[in-house]
Amino acid sequence: MRVENSNGQSETVATSKAVKDNAEIYYDNDDSDRFYFHVWGGEDIHVGLYKEPVDQDEIREASLRTDEWLAGELAMTGVLQGQAKGLDLGAGYGGAARFLVRKFGVSIDCLNIAPVQNKRNEEYNIEAGLADKITVKYGSFLEIPCEDNSYDFIWSQDAFLHSPDKLKVFQECARVLKPRGVMAITDPMKEDGIDKSSIQPILDRIKLHDMGSLVLYRSLAKECGLVTLRTFSRPDSLVHHYSKVKAELIKRSTEIASFCSPQFQANMKRGLDHWIEGGKAGKLTWGGMLFRKCDEI
Repeated sequence: MRVENSNGQSETVATSKAVKDNAEIYYDNDDSDRFYFHVWGGEDIHVGLYKEPVDQDEIREASLRTDEWLAGELAMTGVLQGQAKGLDLGAGYGGAARFLVRKFGVSIDCLNIAPVQNKRNEEYNIEAGLADKITVKYGSFLEIPCEDNSYDFIWSQDAFLHSPDKLKVFQECARVLKPRGVMAITDPMKEDGIDKSSIQPILDRIKLHDMGSLVLYRSLAKECGLVTLRTFSRPDSLVHHYSKVKAELIKRSTEIASFCSPQFQANMKRGLDHWIEGGKAGKLTWGGMLFRKCDEI
């Protein structure tokens, strides 16, 4: 496994396969699949953008607003043309890919580590009549299975945090992006300047050495020949989303007990509390960033 030091540089400590296995084990099991599918958001399993009052909003609608917002930011760069080809890293159930295909007519490869999610993604694509525009691939963004300069854009929502080697992720993204291609990402992050010791419970839950930050991602992007176009920080969205998921977990506990184990529910609630507390304490945020690949690296 490779993990980062405080500068995001890689330090070899075991095998990268161990990290991939951690993410796959977490997402590719019945408890996780059922919870994320039935409770977290269905087709979309990322942080949502909520309307006030938050407790009356729905997770699925909030998650779709995130797709709409990020797509709008990406569209302003000019890369979402009809013949464009994109890559969704950590695509989950493929909700964002289908949204982009329907709205912009692009084609997308979905790369994801959990076979059970990939299966649902493929089924959704067939039902939607979009299987000819969306290809689902199993794999890790530490080793993207495609040629150099393959994609006009890269899209990733709340997935980079699972990587222990974020430098390698940025290197891979820069490799597969075409010159002048654009990458749009969102990610739960630690606030700039926060020491990892203060967020240790969260790191323990996601089995990582550290988290990314806006400063770190800008630095890694620059090192890999990617120019930062825009940066967003929305700590309130992180708190709203995890609070909403926790509220659903409590409100629907009897229903959820029919498809998730008591241990999974307890662990999930404990993990959500850590995220909420970290956001309220100013230690965590939910960030969005757009990068463009230079003509030459």
